[in-house]
Amino acid sequence: MFDPLFEILGIALAVSLLTNYLRRRLIGPEEMAKMKEAQEFQKKLLQAQKKGDRKLIQKLKKKQEYYQKINAEIGKKNMILMFMSLGIFYAVFMALTPLYGSVGIVASLPSDLIIPFISQGNKLTFIGWYILALLATGMPMGKIFEVKSEEVERYAKKGVEDEE
Repeated sequence: MFDPLFEILGIALAVSLLTNYLRRRLIGPEEMAKMKEAQEFQKKLLQAQKKGDRKLIQKLKKKQEYYQKINAEIGKKNMILMFMSLGIFYAVFMALTPLYGSVGIVASLPSDLIIPFISQGNKLTFIGWYILALLATGMPMGKIFEVKSEEVERYAKKGVEDEE
């Protein structure tokens, strides 16, 4: 049997892989390009408002409804993804509790290091380690599964060509 630290790290890695895979499937390069386009629109609108350029503001206001639709669509997908991720996290947590709940403390932290909600004093519990491992594996997995900028640019160019 492996050390519980490594077992929980492996489980957290699997959860990160699954949630990032779902994110990649749910929000593809086309949506990422739309999201980037909407962000650029917001920047232009803010700059025009700061400068007080009424002509440009009027021009941009005509496109505002389109970008609000895009933000609503992507926001809906992000919300679905968030609930799916929370469901996966909770399901794994519930599965881990009977397996590792009796283990209690999986590691000791330096005596002066106390992490609120993660450790009990300077002792790291299995759930604290699961949360830390999930955070530590989630970031690199997010980068690995990230939609590459070339893909986003290709869809953005396609969208510009469609508008013309």
